[in-house]
Amino acid sequence: MGVAKPVKLRSGMNFDKAGDAENFYQAILNTGDLRVALIGAEHEAVDALFRDYCAAEEWTMPGEPVEFYRDLNRAYERTTKSFFVRYNHGEVDDFSYIKAIRAVANWKRET
Repeated sequence: MGVAKPVKLRSGMNFDKAGDAENFYQAILNTGDLRVALIGAEHEAVDALFRDYCAAEEWTMPGEPVEFYRDLNRAYERTTKSFFVRYNHGEVDDFSYIKAIRAVANWKRET
């Protein structure tokens, strides 16, 4: 069995284990209506994870994220619920909170 990896977001949100972070974000994903913008604490939490995910993977965002919402992702001949991000210029992309958490947990930050 592996060692539990903490997930520390630059926003100040911290989880002792990646599994704790997965449970937290899964609850956000599975609570609420589809295609409705996240607001308040849910928006802030998903925004923090997404921005750190991009930083951990060294991805340049194509614009400034302005909205996050839940929707069905119909890819690879299956349908799953995912988070989506809308950028300031209108482009929309989906992302996996599980992949995001793993990337952040393994992120080798400069100190």
